[in-house]
Amino acid sequence: MESSFKNRNIEAMFTRILSKLERIEDKLDETSYPTEEAFNSDFIERVNAANNEITKGKRLEFESMDDFLNSIEQ
Repeated sequence: MESSFKNRNIEAMFTRILSKLERIEDKLDETSYPTEEAFNSDFIERVNAANNEITKGKRLEFESMDDFLNSIEQ
């Protein structure tokens, strides 16, 4: 009997977790980002210049945030 009660509690807990995850997913789907025009033009120019330097091999490029953080730690 006690095992059955624990299983129901675990099931209820997982149901609540899944429900919360679904709500989070819905909120993430609603997220919108500003258009490029909303940014300061100086910032856009700096980002474009940095992208050009990366393309030319003048700046480092990292595959992931973990790779970037690992390079800082070294």
